[in-house]
Amino acid sequence: MDLEKMKIKDQIEKIVRMQNNIDNILLEKALFFSKKAHQGQLRESGISYWEHPVDVACILASMKMDAPTIIAGLLHDIIEDTKYTYEDIESEFGLEIAELVEGVSKLKKYRYKTHKSRKEQQAENFRKLLISITKDIRIILIKLADRLHNMRTIKYLEREKIERISQETLDIYAPLANRFGLAKIKWELEDLSFKYLYPAEYEKINEVISQKKEERDAYIREVIEPLQRYLEEDGISARVFGRSKHFYSIFRKKIRKNFEYEDIYDFAAIRIIVQKVEECYEILGIIQTLFEPIKQRFRDYIARPKPNNYQSLHTVVIGPHERKVEVQIRTQEMHLVAEEGIAAHWHYKEQEETSDKNFQKKLEKVERENSYHNQIVWIRKLLQQEKSSDEFMDFMRLNLYPDIMVVQTPNRDFIKLPKHATPIDLAFAVHTDVGFHCIGAKVNGKFVPIRTLLHTGDVVEVLTSPQGHPSKDWLSFMKSSKAKQKIRTYFRHKELDDAIQLGEDIFLKNCRKIHFKFKQEEDIIEIAKRFKTNDLKTFFAEIGKGDILFAQIKKIIEEKQVEEIQSEEEEELEELQDGSLERRVARGVKIGGIDNLMIHYAKCCHPVPGDKIIAYTTRGRGITIHRQKCSNPGFIHLTTKEPERIMSVVWDYSLRKKKEKKLLLKKIKVTGIRKPNFLIKILGKFTKCRIDLDDIDLLKKRNQSIGIFSFHVNDESEFRILRNEILELRGVFKVEEI
Repeated sequence: MDLEKMKIKDQIEKIVRMQNNIDNILLEKALFFSKKAHQGQLRESGISYWEHPVDVACILASMKMDAPTIIAGLLHDIIEDTKYTYEDIESEFGLEIAELVEGVSKLKKYRYKTHKSRKEQQAENFRKLLISITKDIRIILIKLADRLHNMRTIKYLEREKIERISQETLDIYAPLANRFGLAKIKWELEDLSFKYLYPAEYEKINEVISQKKEERDAYIREVIEPLQRYLEEDGISARVFGRSKHFYSIFRKKIRKNFEYEDIYDFAAIRIIVQKVEECYEILGIIQTLFEPIKQRFRDYIARPKPNNYQSLHTVVIGPHERKVEVQIRTQEMHLVAEEGIAAHWHYKEQEETSDKNFQKKLEKVERENSYHNQIVWIRKLLQQEKSSDEFMDFMRLNLYPDIMVVQTPNRDFIKLPKHATPIDLAFAVHTDVGFHCIGAKVNGKFVPIRTLLHTGDVVEVLTSPQGHPSKDWLSFMKSSKAKQKIRTYFRHKELDDAIQLGEDIFLKNCRKIHFKFKQEEDIIEIAKRFKTNDLKTFFAEIGKGDILFAQIKKIIEEKQVEEIQSEEEEELEELQDGSLERRVARGVKIGGIDNLMIHYAKCCHPVPGDKIIAYTTRGRGITIHRQKCSNPGFIHLTTKEPERIMSVVWDYSLRKKKEKKLLLKKIKVTGIRKPNFLIKILGKFTKCRIDLDDIDLLKKRNQSIGIFSFHVNDESEFRILRNEILELRGVFKVEEI
């Protein structure tokens, strides 16, 4: 046997291993015919061109395609690239195979500097492809197998050509594969296109996945093992395995969610294959018992299949170590359709003639559920669009995605929208401002409500008004997640602005009520910092939302005023205790040179010796002593309204004669809860007991206040009375004699 016959024999064995329902004699004849036709032709890599149609046939055999499709794959370039014609193929292999080959054959290669641009040639080429598909849907399978092998060997072309073909594959061929349910081909086309269009990103993902392979595999086992135990206990037979995510889907996830590859944990997912539909839902219940489900991430594509007839249950759960795990559950038939799409039809058809009646039932089921003729209807509608080359290619790209639709503006711009979108979705797709001011719409020249559902091909005009503004009701019928987010952001900002304005009004109004005046914004910011906010807008917003009550603010203002009073007291006491002055203690007050009058000390400002004071004559209570700087709004109002009641007053200081009047020197340490009025209350007890102080020292430790007081008393009895008075004060828990 010569070398050529050996090669042919090897290729026959290779194809038959993948698809044994094929006539070996016909296959051998096609291999020889293809090799003879492409004799002397070489690919860019330098290998024989004949290797390309053989590999295309192998791809089709791996898809379990029928014999005519595989033979057509072997012959698909002959009409275009060799001397043989359609008639030659028909005479050798019959009408069915000849028509498949002609349907796949491209137009003549692009000729530059002609009356047609490259885009016009491309549009014409795709129109012919779509027309061919409507005659026999197997043509798209051969074409996709052809493109897949070309992408596998594209590295030998020039860089500019590689990028152009890769982009075309990503825009047209991968979505076409998806449209016809050919998941395996779609994923490989996407990953190969991604590899050549974004080589740096591709290598980065490859590196991260390689580094995390062991960790990922261990984690998948950690999820699968308890699940398999539960399935065995429930008597459910199922295949459970990890599924690696494809590079391009990881890249799109990174772009969509804006994170680094190192932070992606779900490079793999779990897939479960069962025999019956009921078992899909049983397993879903088991998974949601084992792990916490994320409700927003559940999809039932069994009850509602995708337009390409894909069926499966999708859910995401919180797995071990609080990491999200994606799970897909489907039957074996669903799995076949999901992986092979319309090719599953021929997978069953090849077995139709066997004696097993189950195959016939499965064939009928696949034909009924696949309804691949619907795809033909879709293509025919696409071909009915009378558009320029640019418009046709754009419209085709957008229409290849089953979960979206395409509408037009009056200016003939194509806008991609989610399925079941409304004019509001379109308004935001045009521009955010158009969405915010939308008040209505015209669809195909007729006025419609803004909640009207749009359809592919509709011509939609959005009507706007400067007075228009969004409504929260829109969120109930909009489909675009980006538009919904913009509306939610709009209302968050609006609510925040309203809260800021309301909070500022509440703050200023209540400040006026308590006669609190602030000199500058820093005074308000100082109060805001007590609530852990550093700017006025946030502070006012929290007041407006009710997170901060003015009663809390009022308490802080009062504490601040007391601190100011204490600060002034300390300054004045320091002046009083200055070494240049003889140490003196006030024994009361003198008004107009008269002492021992019926007086009261105001509780609002607690005047102590050393303060500058004034007297106010009250009705029936004698005279009340206030500090001149008393901030009590009521007192300030009375001094302005009835100035005749105000009298000048001074402290009655008398020189201390210790040896004559005081016999015992005492020093005590008073410990109590740290409060702003700690010192004032104790001084009040000294005044009540008519005991003069010699020295005061006040210490503050954490939540305690400690006062050291030195004074003279006449006897121990007088000291005990003072001590008991101080102990009665709330917050004082210890009085020690030093």
